[in-house]
Amino acid sequence: MSKTLITTLITLAGTALPMPAAAAEPPPPATPATVSSWGAASSPLMHPGQAVRYWTASKQAKASGADLPKTLRKPVPASARRNVPSGKRLTPGGDGNGYARVRRPYSGSAASRITGRLFYVNASGKDDACTASVVRSAAKVLVVTAAHCVFGVPMGSSAGRWHSNFAFVPAYDGRARTVRQREPYGRWGARRAWKPAGYTGLSGGDWNSIYDVALLEVGKKNDRTLQDAVGAFTPMLNQGLRHTIATSGYPGVSGRRPYDGRDQLWCLGKATPAGGIIDGALYTASGSAPVPEDGRIETYNCHLFRGHSGGPWLIKGTRDLVGVLSAGTEDGEDGGFSVANALNAESYGAIVKKADPGGVYDALSISAAGPKTPVKPGGTALVTATVALRGLTSAARVPVTFTLPKGTSLSSVEGASCKQAGQQASCTIATVRPGAPVRLSARVQVSRDAGASPRITAHVGSTGLDPSQTDNTSTISLPTAPASGSL
Repeated sequence: MSKTLITTLITLAGTALPMPAAAAEPPPPATPATVSSWGAASSPLMHPGQAVRYWTASKQAKASGADLPKTLRKPVPASARRNVPSGKRLTPGGDGNGYARVRRPYSGSAASRITGRLFYVNASGKDDACTASVVRSAAKVLVVTAAHCVFGVPMGSSAGRWHSNFAFVPAYDGRARTVRQREPYGRWGARRAWKPAGYTGLSGGDWNSIYDVALLEVGKKNDRTLQDAVGAFTPMLNQGLRHTIATSGYPGVSGRRPYDGRDQLWCLGKATPAGGIIDGALYTASGSAPVPEDGRIETYNCHLFRGHSGGPWLIKGTRDLVGVLSAGTEDGEDGGFSVANALNAESYGAIVKKADPGGVYDALSISAAGPKTPVKPGGTALVTATVALRGLTSAARVPVTFTLPKGTSLSSVEGASCKQAGQQASCTIATVRPGAPVRLSARVQVSRDAGASPRITAHVGSTGLDPSQTDNTSTISLPTAPASGSL
Protein backbone atom coordinates (compact mmCIF):
# COMPACT_ATOMS: atom_id res chain seq x y z
CA MET A 1 0.00 0.00 0.00
CA SER A 2 1.30 3.47 -0.88
CA LYS A 3 2.48 5.57 2.01
CA THR A 4 0.62 8.55 0.58
CA LEU A 5 -2.87 8.22 1.99
CA ILE A 6 -5.91 10.41 1.80
CA THR A 7 -6.60 11.99 5.16
CA THR A 8 -9.96 10.28 5.38
CA LEU A 9 -8.14 6.93 5.49
CA ILE A 10 -6.15 8.02 8.49
CA THR A 11 -7.99 7.20 11.67
CA LEU A 12 -7.85 8.62 15.11
CA ALA A 13 -7.82 6.10 17.97
CA GLY A 14 -9.70 7.90 20.66
CA THR A 15 -11.37 10.92 19.07
CA ALA A 16 -15.12 10.71 19.07
CA LEU A 17 -17.28 11.52 16.10
CA PRO A 18 -19.54 14.50 16.81
CA MET A 19 -22.64 13.21 18.53
CA PRO A 20 -25.39 14.56 20.76
CA ALA A 21 -24.64 15.02 24.43
CA ALA A 22 -26.02 12.44 26.82
CA ALA A 23 -29.31 13.66 28.24
CA ALA A 24 -28.62 12.39 31.75
CA GLU A 25 -25.26 14.12 32.11
CA PRO A 26 -24.95 17.17 29.87
CA PRO A 27 -21.43 18.50 29.33
CA PRO A 28 -20.36 21.47 31.46
CA PRO A 29 -20.46 24.96 29.96
CA ALA A 30 -17.48 25.86 27.81
CA THR A 31 -14.70 27.74 29.57
CA PRO A 32 -12.09 29.75 27.66
CA ALA A 33 -8.63 28.15 27.71
CA THR A 34 -5.75 29.93 29.34
CA VAL A 35 -2.98 30.38 26.77
CA SER A 36 0.54 31.11 27.95
CA SER A 37 3.44 32.73 26.16
CA TRP A 38 4.92 29.25 25.89
CA GLY A 39 2.03 28.16 23.68
CA ALA A 40 0.24 26.03 26.27
CA ALA A 41 -3.46 25.96 27.08
CA SER A 42 -4.87 24.69 30.36
CA SER A 43 -8.28 23.36 31.25
CA PRO A 44 -10.42 24.72 34.08
CA LEU A 45 -9.66 23.25 37.48
CA MET A 46 -11.43 19.94 38.06
CA HIS A 47 -12.32 17.91 41.14
CA PRO A 48 -10.34 14.63 41.32
CA GLY A 49 -12.79 13.10 43.80
CA GLN A 50 -15.70 13.70 41.44
CA ALA A 51 -14.02 11.71 38.66
CA VAL A 52 -13.07 8.92 41.05
CA ARG A 53 -16.70 8.58 42.13
CA TYR A 54 -18.05 8.85 38.59
CA TRP A 55 -15.98 6.01 37.13
CA THR A 56 -17.53 3.04 38.84
CA ALA A 57 -16.56 -0.48 37.85
CA SER A 58 -19.73 -0.72 35.78
CA LYS A 59 -18.94 2.42 33.79
CA GLN A 60 -15.36 1.30 33.27
CA ALA A 61 -16.55 -1.99 31.84
CA LYS A 62 -18.87 -0.22 29.38
CA ALA A 63 -16.36 2.42 28.25
CA SER A 64 -14.56 1.82 24.99
CA GLY A 65 -12.37 3.67 22.59
CA ALA A 66 -14.45 6.26 20.71
CA ASP A 67 -15.91 5.53 17.29
CA LEU A 68 -13.49 5.83 14.38
CA PRO A 69 -14.22 8.38 11.66
CA LYS A 70 -15.86 6.94 8.57
CA THR A 71 -13.61 6.21 5.61
CA LEU A 72 -14.02 5.76 1.90
CA ARG A 73 -13.40 2.02 2.18
CA LYS A 74 -16.07 -0.62 2.59
CA PRO A 75 -16.26 -2.43 5.95
CA VAL A 76 -13.95 -5.44 6.23
CA PRO A 77 -15.31 -8.63 7.86
CA ALA A 78 -13.61 -9.48 11.16
CA SER A 79 -12.51 -12.84 9.75
CA ALA A 80 -10.62 -11.09 6.93
CA ARG A 81 -8.80 -8.50 9.04
CA ARG A 82 -5.07 -8.87 8.44
CA ASN A 83 -3.73 -5.40 8.94
CA VAL A 84 0.00 -6.02 9.37
CA PRO A 85 1.62 -8.44 6.89
CA SER A 86 3.00 -11.53 8.63
CA GLY A 87 6.53 -10.64 7.59
CA LYS A 88 6.31 -7.34 9.50
CA ARG A 89 4.98 -8.68 12.79
CA LEU A 90 7.82 -8.38 15.28
CA THR A 91 5.96 -8.96 18.57
CA PRO A 92 6.47 -12.51 19.89
CA GLY A 93 3.05 -14.13 19.58
CA GLY A 94 1.69 -11.06 17.80
CA ASP A 95 -1.62 -11.25 15.95
CA GLY A 96 -2.72 -9.73 12.65
CA ASN A 97 -2.48 -6.25 14.13
CA GLY A 98 0.99 -6.86 15.55
CA TYR A 99 -0.26 -6.98 19.15
CA ALA A 100 0.10 -9.57 21.90
CA ARG A 101 -1.27 -9.71 25.45
CA VAL A 102 0.85 -8.30 28.27
CA ARG A 103 1.60 -10.85 30.99
CA ARG A 104 -0.56 -10.54 34.09
CA PRO A 105 -0.50 -9.19 36.73
CA TYR A 106 0.20 -5.82 35.17
CA SER A 107 1.65 -4.67 38.48
CA GLY A 108 4.48 -7.16 37.93
CA SER A 109 6.62 -5.08 35.56
CA ALA A 110 7.53 -1.40 35.34
CA ALA A 111 6.20 -0.86 31.80
CA SER A 112 2.76 -2.35 32.43
CA ARG A 113 2.51 -0.79 35.90
CA ILE A 114 3.30 2.74 34.68
CA THR A 115 0.86 2.41 31.77
CA GLY A 116 -2.88 2.62 32.43
CA ARG A 117 -6.31 3.28 31.04
CA LEU A 118 -7.57 6.85 31.00
CA PHE A 119 -11.34 7.20 31.39
CA TYR A 120 -13.13 10.46 30.61
CA VAL A 121 -16.40 12.04 29.45
CA ASN A 122 -15.74 13.55 26.05
CA ALA A 123 -16.82 17.01 24.86
CA SER A 124 -20.04 15.52 23.44
CA GLY A 125 -20.99 13.85 26.74
CA LYS A 126 -19.98 10.28 25.90
CA ASP A 127 -17.99 7.96 28.18
CA ASP A 128 -14.68 7.24 26.44
CA ALA A 129 -11.26 5.84 27.18
CA CYS A 130 -7.70 6.30 25.94
CA THR A 131 -4.31 5.07 27.10
CA ALA A 132 -1.88 7.12 29.19
CA SER A 133 1.30 6.69 31.23
CA VAL A 134 3.06 8.34 34.15
CA VAL A 135 5.90 10.63 33.14
CA ARG A 136 8.76 11.89 35.33
CA SER A 137 8.15 15.31 36.82
CA ALA A 138 9.19 17.33 39.83
CA ALA A 139 5.60 17.32 41.08
CA LYS A 140 5.37 13.52 40.55
CA VAL A 141 1.70 13.75 39.53
CA LEU A 142 1.78 14.02 35.72
CA VAL A 143 0.26 11.65 33.17
CA VAL A 144 0.99 11.98 29.45
CA THR A 145 -1.46 11.11 26.67
CA ALA A 146 -2.65 12.43 23.28
CA ALA A 147 -4.24 15.89 23.05
CA HIS A 148 -7.34 14.43 21.37
CA CYS A 149 -7.85 12.44 24.59
CA VAL A 150 -8.35 15.67 26.57
CA PHE A 151 -9.88 18.07 24.04
CA GLY A 152 -12.36 17.80 21.15
CA VAL A 153 -15.01 19.52 19.06
CA PRO A 154 -18.61 18.55 19.94
CA MET A 155 -21.44 18.33 17.42
CA GLY A 156 -22.71 21.66 16.20
CA SER A 157 -19.70 23.59 17.41
CA SER A 158 -16.84 25.15 15.48
CA ALA A 159 -14.55 25.33 18.49
CA GLY A 160 -13.04 22.70 20.73
CA ARG A 161 -13.87 22.02 24.37
CA TRP A 162 -12.18 20.17 27.16
CA HIS A 163 -13.26 16.66 28.02
CA SER A 164 -14.09 16.10 31.70
CA ASN A 165 -14.14 13.62 34.58
CA PHE A 166 -10.68 12.21 33.87
CA ALA A 167 -9.73 9.15 35.90
CA PHE A 168 -6.42 7.34 35.34
CA VAL A 169 -6.14 3.70 36.42
CA PRO A 170 -2.55 2.44 36.23
CA ALA A 171 -2.14 -1.29 35.47
CA TYR A 172 -5.89 -1.54 34.83
CA ASP A 173 -7.08 -5.15 34.41
CA GLY A 174 -10.63 -5.27 33.14
CA ARG A 175 -10.90 -9.05 33.53
CA ALA A 176 -10.03 -9.17 37.23
CA ARG A 177 -12.76 -10.26 39.63
CA THR A 178 -12.02 -7.92 42.51
CA VAL A 179 -11.55 -4.17 42.65
CA ARG A 180 -8.12 -4.64 44.20
CA GLN A 181 -6.98 -6.75 41.26
CA ARG A 182 -8.71 -4.61 38.65
CA GLU A 183 -7.31 -1.36 40.06
CA PRO A 184 -4.16 -2.41 41.97
CA TYR A 185 -3.15 1.23 42.50
CA GLY A 186 -6.61 2.77 42.56
CA ARG A 187 -8.19 5.54 40.50
CA TRP A 188 -6.45 8.88 40.20
CA GLY A 189 -8.74 11.76 39.33
CA ALA A 190 -7.36 14.72 37.37
CA ARG A 191 -7.15 18.31 38.61
CA ARG A 192 -6.13 19.94 35.33
CA ALA A 193 -5.15 19.16 31.74
CA TRP A 194 -2.69 20.90 29.41
CA LYS A 195 -2.35 20.83 25.65
CA PRO A 196 -0.26 22.85 23.17
CA ALA A 197 -2.10 26.03 22.22
CA GLY A 198 -1.71 25.03 18.56
CA TYR A 199 -3.96 22.01 19.01
CA THR A 200 -7.56 22.91 18.11
CA GLY A 201 -9.22 19.48 17.96
CA LEU A 202 -10.57 20.15 14.47
CA SER A 203 -10.67 17.32 11.93
CA GLY A 204 -8.79 17.34 8.65
CA GLY A 205 -5.32 16.89 10.05
CA ASP A 206 -5.04 18.97 13.21
CA TRP A 207 -5.29 15.91 15.45
CA ASN A 208 -2.43 14.32 13.52
CA SER A 209 -0.05 17.24 14.02
CA ILE A 210 3.01 17.61 16.22
CA TYR A 211 0.69 19.12 18.82
CA ASP A 212 -1.29 15.95 19.57
CA VAL A 213 0.18 15.46 23.04
CA ALA A 214 -1.20 16.41 26.46
CA LEU A 215 -0.50 16.26 30.17
CA LEU A 216 -2.85 15.66 33.08
CA GLU A 217 -2.18 16.53 36.70
CA VAL A 218 -3.79 14.02 39.05
CA GLY A 219 -4.50 14.38 42.74
CA LYS A 220 -2.67 12.60 45.55
CA LYS A 221 -3.75 9.69 47.71
CA ASN A 222 -3.07 10.13 51.42
CA ASP A 223 -0.23 12.53 50.53
CA ARG A 224 1.32 9.89 48.26
CA THR A 225 1.98 10.81 44.64
CA LEU A 226 1.20 8.70 41.59
CA GLN A 227 4.87 8.58 40.63
CA ASP A 228 5.80 7.29 44.08
CA ALA A 229 3.13 4.61 43.75
CA VAL A 230 3.98 3.17 40.31
CA GLY A 231 7.12 4.82 38.95
CA ALA A 232 7.41 6.84 35.73
CA PHE A 233 8.85 6.88 32.25
CA THR A 234 11.60 9.36 31.38
CA PRO A 235 10.60 11.71 28.54
CA MET A 236 13.21 11.82 25.77
CA LEU A 237 13.29 15.07 23.82
CA ASN A 238 13.54 14.30 20.10
CA GLN A 239 12.35 15.32 16.66
CA GLY A 240 11.68 11.80 15.41
CA LEU A 241 13.88 8.74 15.78
CA ARG A 242 14.98 5.50 14.18
CA HIS A 243 14.64 2.97 16.99
CA THR A 244 13.01 -0.28 17.90
CA ILE A 245 10.09 0.75 20.08
CA ALA A 246 7.69 -1.05 22.38
CA THR A 247 4.20 0.33 22.83
CA SER A 248 1.46 -0.81 25.18
CA GLY A 249 -2.11 0.19 25.88
CA TYR A 250 -5.80 -0.60 25.94
CA PRO A 251 -7.39 -0.90 22.49
CA GLY A 252 -11.12 -0.75 23.15
CA VAL A 253 -13.58 -2.08 20.58
CA SER A 254 -16.73 -3.39 22.24
CA GLY A 255 -17.16 -7.16 21.91
CA ARG A 256 -13.82 -7.64 20.17
CA ARG A 257 -11.72 -9.70 22.59
CA PRO A 258 -8.90 -9.01 23.34
CA TYR A 259 -9.59 -5.62 21.74
CA ASP A 260 -12.40 -4.68 24.11
CA GLY A 261 -10.38 -2.46 26.44
CA ARG A 262 -10.07 -5.00 29.24
CA ASP A 263 -6.62 -6.33 28.34
CA GLN A 264 -3.35 -4.47 28.21
CA LEU A 265 -1.73 -5.28 24.86
CA TRP A 266 1.72 -4.49 23.51
CA CYS A 267 3.50 -4.27 20.18
CA LEU A 268 7.11 -4.16 19.00
CA GLY A 269 7.97 -2.02 16.00
CA LYS A 270 10.72 -0.42 13.97
CA ALA A 271 10.13 3.32 14.18
CA THR A 272 11.24 5.88 11.60
CA PRO A 273 10.61 9.62 11.18
CA ALA A 274 7.25 10.33 9.54
CA GLY A 275 5.83 13.16 7.49
CA GLY A 276 2.94 15.50 8.20
CA ILE A 277 -0.51 16.38 6.97
CA ILE A 278 -0.02 18.58 3.91
CA ASP A 279 -2.95 19.68 1.75
CA GLY A 280 -5.13 16.85 3.04
CA ALA A 281 -2.69 14.00 2.47
CA LEU A 282 -0.13 12.16 4.54
CA TYR A 283 3.31 12.47 2.99
CA THR A 284 6.39 10.51 3.99
CA ALA A 285 9.96 10.53 2.76
CA SER A 286 8.98 8.42 -0.25
CA GLY A 287 6.04 10.66 -1.16
CA SER A 288 5.81 13.27 -3.88
CA ALA A 289 6.24 16.30 -1.66
CA PRO A 290 9.11 17.47 0.56
CA VAL A 291 8.59 16.68 4.23
CA PRO A 292 9.93 18.78 7.10
CA GLU A 293 11.29 17.13 10.20
CA ASP A 294 8.14 17.74 12.18
CA GLY A 295 8.70 15.36 15.07
CA ARG A 296 6.36 12.50 14.20
CA ILE A 297 7.31 8.82 14.20
CA GLU A 298 5.71 5.92 12.39
CA THR A 299 5.86 2.14 12.43
CA TYR A 300 4.50 -0.38 9.94
CA ASN A 301 4.79 -3.22 12.46
CA CYS A 302 1.91 -2.14 14.69
CA HIS A 303 -1.62 -1.20 13.70
CA LEU A 304 -3.49 1.68 15.24
CA PHE A 305 -6.50 0.85 17.39
CA ARG A 306 -9.06 3.12 18.98
CA GLY A 307 -8.51 3.31 22.73
CA HIS A 308 -4.77 2.93 22.33
CA SER A 309 -4.43 6.64 21.54
CA GLY A 310 -2.00 8.33 23.91
CA GLY A 311 -0.19 5.05 24.54
CA PRO A 312 3.55 5.29 25.27
CA TRP A 313 6.27 4.56 22.70
CA LEU A 314 9.40 3.44 24.54
CA ILE A 315 12.83 2.61 23.20
CA LYS A 316 12.99 -1.15 23.56
CA GLY A 317 14.55 -2.27 26.82
CA THR A 318 14.47 1.19 28.42
CA ARG A 319 12.11 3.58 30.17
CA ASP A 320 12.87 6.30 27.61
CA LEU A 321 9.54 7.66 26.36
CA VAL A 322 9.99 9.03 22.83
CA GLY A 323 6.36 9.64 21.86
CA VAL A 324 2.64 9.01 22.35
CA LEU A 325 0.37 7.23 19.88
CA SER A 326 -1.64 9.62 17.76
CA ALA A 327 -2.98 8.24 14.47
CA GLY A 328 -2.68 5.66 11.69
CA THR A 329 -4.75 3.50 9.34
CA GLU A 330 -8.19 2.18 10.13
CA ASP A 331 -8.87 -1.28 11.53
CA GLY A 332 -9.21 -3.72 8.64
CA GLU A 333 -7.01 -1.95 6.10
CA ASP A 334 -4.06 -3.71 4.55
CA GLY A 335 -0.54 -2.69 5.51
CA GLY A 336 -1.64 -1.15 8.79
CA PHE A 337 0.60 1.34 10.53
CA SER A 338 0.53 3.80 13.39
CA VAL A 339 2.00 7.22 14.09
CA ALA A 340 3.22 8.76 17.33
CA ASN A 341 4.05 12.33 18.21
CA ALA A 342 7.63 12.75 19.35
CA LEU A 343 8.16 14.51 22.66
CA ASN A 344 9.85 17.68 21.44
CA ALA A 345 10.30 21.19 22.75
CA GLU A 346 7.61 22.64 20.47
CA SER A 347 4.85 20.40 21.82
CA TYR A 348 5.76 18.52 24.99
CA GLY A 349 8.15 21.25 26.10
CA ALA A 350 5.46 23.91 25.84
CA ILE A 351 3.05 22.10 28.15
CA VAL A 352 5.48 20.61 30.66
CA LYS A 353 6.94 24.06 31.34
CA LYS A 354 3.50 25.12 32.59
CA ALA A 355 2.33 21.84 34.09
CA ASP A 356 5.55 21.32 36.07
CA PRO A 357 7.11 24.75 36.73
CA GLY A 358 9.39 23.29 39.40
CA GLY A 359 10.96 20.83 36.98
CA VAL A 360 14.31 21.13 35.21
CA TYR A 361 14.32 19.95 31.58
CA ASP A 362 17.03 19.79 28.90
CA ALA A 363 19.70 21.30 31.16
CA LEU A 364 22.67 20.36 28.98
CA SER A 365 26.25 21.40 29.70
CA ILE A 366 29.67 20.78 28.17
CA SER A 367 33.17 20.81 29.60
CA ALA A 368 36.28 20.66 27.41
CA ALA A 369 39.78 19.62 28.49
CA GLY A 370 43.12 19.36 26.68
CA PRO A 371 46.67 18.18 27.24
CA LYS A 372 48.76 19.63 30.06
CA THR A 373 52.08 19.19 28.30
CA PRO A 374 53.01 21.34 25.27
CA VAL A 375 52.17 20.05 21.81
CA LYS A 376 55.00 20.14 19.29
CA PRO A 377 54.35 21.68 15.88
CA GLY A 378 53.24 18.94 13.51
CA GLY A 379 52.04 16.84 16.43
CA THR A 380 48.56 15.91 17.67
CA ALA A 381 46.63 16.75 20.83
CA LEU A 382 43.78 14.84 22.45
CA VAL A 383 40.89 17.13 23.38
CA THR A 384 37.91 15.79 25.31
CA ALA A 385 34.45 17.29 25.61
CA THR A 386 32.11 15.89 28.27
CA VAL A 387 28.39 16.49 27.73
CA ALA A 388 26.13 16.13 30.77
CA LEU A 389 22.39 16.40 31.24
CA ARG A 390 20.70 17.44 34.46
CA GLY A 391 17.01 17.16 35.11
CA LEU A 392 13.98 15.02 34.26
CA THR A 393 14.48 14.23 30.58
CA SER A 394 16.75 12.32 28.25
CA ALA A 395 17.75 13.85 24.94
CA ALA A 396 18.26 12.31 21.51
CA ARG A 397 20.48 13.54 18.66
CA VAL A 398 22.26 16.12 20.77
CA PRO A 399 24.30 18.52 18.58
CA VAL A 400 27.90 19.35 19.51
CA THR A 401 30.25 21.61 17.53
CA PHE A 402 34.01 22.01 17.71
CA THR A 403 35.38 25.30 16.40
CA LEU A 404 39.10 25.13 15.57
CA PRO A 405 41.57 28.00 15.03
CA LYS A 406 43.75 28.47 11.98
CA GLY A 407 46.64 26.04 11.95
CA THR A 408 44.70 23.15 13.50
CA SER A 409 42.47 20.45 12.06
CA LEU A 410 40.35 17.66 13.41
CA SER A 411 41.60 14.24 12.34
CA SER A 412 39.12 12.05 14.25
CA VAL A 413 36.37 12.07 16.88
CA GLU A 414 35.16 9.17 19.01
CA GLY A 415 31.86 9.11 20.86
CA ALA A 416 29.76 10.86 18.19
CA SER A 417 29.12 11.07 14.49
CA CYS A 418 30.83 14.15 13.02
CA LYS A 419 31.15 16.08 9.78
CA GLN A 420 33.84 18.70 9.22
CA ALA A 421 33.59 21.84 7.10
CA GLY A 422 36.46 24.31 7.23
CA GLN A 423 37.48 25.00 10.79
CA GLN A 424 34.31 23.62 12.34
CA ALA A 425 33.16 20.07 13.06
CA SER A 426 29.46 19.33 13.61
CA CYS A 427 28.78 16.23 15.69
CA THR A 428 25.67 14.41 16.90
CA ILE A 429 25.45 12.34 20.08
CA ALA A 430 22.82 9.63 19.74
CA THR A 431 21.52 9.84 23.32
CA VAL A 432 22.33 11.68 26.54
CA ARG A 433 20.65 10.61 29.78
CA PRO A 434 20.57 12.29 33.21
CA GLY A 435 23.47 11.18 35.36
CA ALA A 436 25.25 9.48 32.43
CA PRO A 437 27.67 12.00 30.83
CA VAL A 438 28.94 11.32 27.32
CA ARG A 439 32.59 11.96 26.51
CA LEU A 440 33.78 12.89 23.03
CA SER A 441 37.49 12.41 22.29
CA ALA A 442 38.81 14.58 19.47
CA ARG A 443 42.25 14.16 17.92
CA VAL A 444 43.51 17.61 16.84
CA GLN A 445 46.39 18.04 14.40
CA VAL A 446 48.58 21.08 15.17
CA SER A 447 50.51 22.55 12.24
CA ARG A 448 53.69 24.63 12.42
CA ASP A 449 51.76 27.87 11.83
CA ALA A 450 49.20 27.30 14.57
CA GLY A 451 50.62 30.05 16.72
CA ALA A 452 50.94 30.11 20.48
CA SER A 453 48.13 28.57 22.57
CA PRO A 454 45.47 28.07 19.86
CA ARG A 455 41.97 28.16 21.33
CA ILE A 456 39.43 25.41 20.67
CA THR A 457 35.74 25.90 21.47
CA ALA A 458 33.22 23.13 22.14
CA HIS A 459 29.49 23.91 22.20
CA VAL A 460 26.42 21.78 22.93
CA GLY A 461 23.04 22.85 21.61
CA SER A 462 19.91 22.73 23.76
CA THR A 463 16.34 23.98 23.58
CA GLY A 464 14.45 26.80 25.24
CA LEU A 465 13.76 24.40 28.11
CA ASP A 466 17.38 24.73 29.22
CA PRO A 467 17.27 27.03 32.29
CA SER A 468 20.77 28.38 31.56
CA GLN A 469 22.88 28.59 28.40
CA THR A 470 26.00 29.77 30.20
CA ASP A 471 27.43 26.26 30.52
CA ASN A 472 26.70 25.25 26.91
CA THR A 473 30.10 26.48 25.66
CA SER A 474 33.59 25.58 26.84
CA THR A 475 36.90 26.91 25.47
CA ILE A 476 40.43 25.65 26.05
CA SER A 477 43.88 26.81 24.96
CA LEU A 478 46.32 24.20 23.68
CA PRO A 479 49.80 24.60 25.14
CA THR A 480 52.27 24.53 22.24
CA ALA A 481 56.04 24.08 22.16
CA PRO A 482 58.14 26.44 20.04
CA ALA A 483 59.16 25.10 16.65
CA SER A 484 62.60 23.54 16.51
CA GLY A 485 65.30 26.19 15.91
CA SER A 486 63.13 29.14 16.96
CA LEU A 487 64.40 31.67 19.48
